[in-house]
Amino acid sequence: MRFKNIICAFFAFAPIAALAFSTGPPIKRTGAAIDGGLNCSVCHATFAPANSDPKGSVIIDVLNYVPGVTQTIKVTVKHPDAIRWGFQLTARAASDQTKPAGTLAINDLVRVRCDSTPAHDAPCNGALEFAEHNNAVFTDPGVGTYTYKVDWTPPATDVGPIVFFAAGNAANGDHNLTGDHIYTTSTTIQVDAASGCTASLKPAITSVVNAASFQTTLAANSMVTIFGSGFAAAGATHAAGAADFLNNAFPKQLACIAVEIDGKRAPISYVQGNQINAQVPATTSTGPVSVKVLLNPDLPTQVVSAAGTVQLQSVACGLFTFDGKSVAAQIAGAADLVADPALIPGARAAKPGELVTLYGTGFGPTNPAVAPGDIATGQATVTTPITVTIGGVTLAASDVLYAGLSPGSISGLYQINARIPSSLADGNATVVIQSGGVSSQSGATIPIKR
Repeated sequence: MRFKNIICAFFAFAPIAALAFSTGPPIKRTGAAIDGGLNCSVCHATFAPANSDPKGSVIIDVLNYVPGVTQTIKVTVKHPDAIRWGFQLTARAASDQTKPAGTLAINDLVRVRCDSTPAHDAPCNGALEFAEHNNAVFTDPGVGTYTYKVDWTPPATDVGPIVFFAAGNAANGDHNLTGDHIYTTSTTIQVDAASGCTASLKPAITSVVNAASFQTTLAANSMVTIFGSGFAAAGATHAAGAADFLNNAFPKQLACIAVEIDGKRAPISYVQGNQINAQVPATTSTGPVSVKVLLNPDLPTQVVSAAGTVQLQSVACGLFTFDGKSVAAQIAGAADLVADPALIPGARAAKPGELVTLYGTGFGPTNPAVAPGDIATGQATVTTPITVTIGGVTLAASDVLYAGLSPGSISGLYQINARIPSSLADGNATVVIQSGGVSSQSGATIPIKR
């Protein structure tokens, strides 16, 4: 804070230095958190913080990219009272925002600065790039907006989603740092599907099941596995990673594939030739609903499977397992997996009285609600009460410490933190979780050893 105040005080008494900003701000002023979150309101502080006046805005207009093909980006700054306009723009790989994504080009109104020592104008030779005004444009009073155009060439190959950060200065044109409105924004794009989606054979669905229990009933937000053929090239697999995320959510198109459940696009986590793992989208429907797989989605070459059918209900309890029987579990608060070590090397049995975490899906609505595909950032407790039975012993409510979404995971993954009954003998104890009159699959067990 002291550093900020000293710098801004210096500019307040140094009009020559302040006027230098008419040829562009210092680099790293777009508001990007990865760059420290700074923006131009550090010094243009009259209406700080950024975005504090809803009458104005900054907008980035950019299309999904074709690798290596240049497009023109528009950065529009708006405010009804402003007459002079400035901006700064940077492009980053969404998977690693410390890395630049493509190159920005100079023009008569735009310069490109490099994050290098010493600082210099482009070419930046792999350093971070910041496009900004080289002479802040004036407009007549009442115009209330100005658009800068910047040519941008994306990377030559598909690098996954790319995020743009921008700051805009809607200034009053009085040649000092007061009375100006600062705005920040960001937007994320991905590779244009038309540049790589070329499938032509019609996919086929053979079954649609709960991804945990493999039963044929699902609930909104639950994880689903679709089996069939023609989903991807033989041997090809694609698990959604950070590079596929848009706005920190799992994609609704992955490897040129989309899934529609009840007519709504579903977040997708995994694709291979005969299997798709996805999440049921938000819906209030119950009963039978249709499921379709789309190749080359939204393109003229789109190919759609014949519809499958799945049964939706309010809850569809399912426990994930390691092998169809041994419940996917770990010692609560630890990395130790709970399983027979012959099945999972390094795992161990649970002890009576120990607290374990069980993983499942389909346990219904939560508070707070987390949208399908989003990452649960904290606890979100189920709103429909559950009962947990282990080895024939129904646990007291005090022995179920948490039942809800698994923090840090896709919102279709639930966890139940429960205490193993102290009375259990050694062996494989059956595990049943019930919610809303619906029970998890039979035959699921957890190993116990004193």
